[in-house]
Amino acid sequence: MIFKKKADDIVEAGYAATTELLKENEPSKTNYESYQPVIIKPNIVTHDPPPTTTDVRVVQGIIKALKEYGIDEITIAEGSGSGDTLENLKRLGYSKLGVRLIDIDKEKSITLPVKNYSVWKELTIPQMLLNTFIISVPVLKDHSMCGVSISLKNMVGILPERHYSGYWSYKKSRIHEQDPHGCIEDIISVIKPRWAIVDATRGMRGFHLCGTPIEPPLNLVYSSADPLEADRFGCSLLNKDWRDIPYLRTIADREALLTSS
Repeated sequence: MIFKKKADDIVEAGYAATTELLKENEPSKTNYESYQPVIIKPNIVTHDPPPTTTDVRVVQGIIKALKEYGIDEITIAEGSGSGDTLENLKRLGYSKLGVRLIDIDKEKSITLPVKNYSVWKELTIPQMLLNTFIISVPVLKDHSMCGVSISLKNMVGILPERHYSGYWSYKKSRIHEQDPHGCIEDIISVIKPRWAIVDATRGMRGFHLCGTPIEPPLNLVYSSADPLEADRFGCSLLNKDWRDIPYLRTIADREALLTSS
């Protein structure tokens, strides 16, 4: 299910989109422990302002809703593609949100096998992400190499720089060394976000770093407890068929196979 909220007030839109998910998925008000610890993964690929990066006001609304629900163990975790991650977060206002900020590239990592891998037999990820409730909070935008960058592509940022850099200056550049679609498939097979809350307040076409902001702005924040569904919907907003995006098609096929088995 997709929950769509108009973003005339961006903080309120992030709050409402999160509240809908909490209402939809709560077995009981006393079960908030099942959502802890929460990791919010925005798209802070650089220090550039929205719509290149996730608008901090969306995340402000998310945090407000989570805390009202009783969830206090909240961390914002990111590994920027360029620049210092914590400095990027601070420049974009994230240090004012009153929650812990983590640079994924500085965390202890763990290597896990990738079942039915596409590119990588093993994947190294930050250990602190294990046994957490990950909320992917991307910007809705086109991507020059992968077609779209929404909630699942946003997870590329969890790759530790010391293991996935070196192909070129981008700190996660090994994803482009072979097949980026297959690399995304491998990431999601190991660690998939639980929810997607998408910053579509503006949206961006053409290129994921310096594309053209959508005019008129989409003026929307939307959410889903199914990140794949969120990305399918996002493709429609970008006037794309999700089936034309190889990594989305493969992930959908794998999930369908698991459901039927």
